[in-house]
Amino acid sequence: MHRLARALKCGRATPRERPRTHDGSKRLRHTDVSARPTAELKIPVPYGHLAAKEWLPVPQEDPERRMICLHGHQDNAGSFDFLLPKLDARWHAVALDYTGHGLSSHLPKGCAYTANHFVTDMVRTVRFLGWERFCLVGHSMGGALAQLYANLFPDQVKKVVMIDSLAPTCRPPSMVLKTFRTTMLESMRIEDKDPLSQPSYTEEQLVQLYTKTSSWGYLPDDAKTMLKRGSVSIGDGRFVLTKDPRLRAISWTKIDRAEVLEYIKAYKNDLLVLNALPGIGVCSVWHQKVLDMCQENCRKFEYLQLEGNHHIHMNQADLVAKHVGRFLEDIQ
Repeated sequence: MHRLARALKCGRATPRERPRTHDGSKRLRHTDVSARPTAELKIPVPYGHLAAKEWLPVPQEDPERRMICLHGHQDNAGSFDFLLPKLDARWHAVALDYTGHGLSSHLPKGCAYTANHFVTDMVRTVRFLGWERFCLVGHSMGGALAQLYANLFPDQVKKVVMIDSLAPTCRPPSMVLKTFRTTMLESMRIEDKDPLSQPSYTEEQLVQLYTKTSSWGYLPDDAKTMLKRGSVSIGDGRFVLTKDPRLRAISWTKIDRAEVLEYIKAYKNDLLVLNALPGIGVCSVWHQKVLDMCQENCRKFEYLQLEGNHHIHMNQADLVAKHVGRFLEDIQ
């Protein structure tokens, strides 16, 4: 696959002590197939923990090379298992499982999942790590949340990379009430179901569930990687999904387009937007307004269209790593 020819360009934290898990034990460390050292983190929250996969820097910590990776809706930290080994090993990366995703705790019954809650997950993660400055790399929902976080805390974020993502989804005012009613009732319906009625699958059925029912382009290898954190064995060759089923009825923050254009003014550092074609699809007029605003406000802004599906960072990791690595390595 080749890059489509479109590009727009404009334009210390001290090393921390190795954090421990919430029960006081040291993080579990192992080495993955790429020989890059990784570890599993447990970040304490009032309802349990946030899980994260940490990619440790080689040969040593460099405060200028720190990044937090943010996955898409109903995905998990495994979303970055293909991309991160292809970036410079000096980068210290933490890929987060948002609440209700992957290996992270679910919200208690009666609590609703919102975009604002996921931003709170990010705040807790940053405080746990003790990082003062870092880069954000987000895919899909994670890209939109990276952009939101960067505008809330612009002094913390050096660079933002958004993969097949650009600003929050804005629904017409006429749809707000209907959407709110639908998601609220669906969340309550799921919550009232017997947890023991959760369906189980064979490994082959799970892979098919991801590849056949998703309209956003999981390939079989993508699905198998996501399922390492996204499923758990219950014996007899069967598995259940780890994500909270209530995520299907998430209550998205309702903001209009004027508000989006206003809030993205706060972040003025470097921004790279990689959009896949056909990818998730965008509204061309609205898309261009957001791009124009980013170009006007960011110190350095790049926009690239890459031929591929929504999960291009997984199934074309070499292509994405080439652009992300170049952008991140331009350290100023």
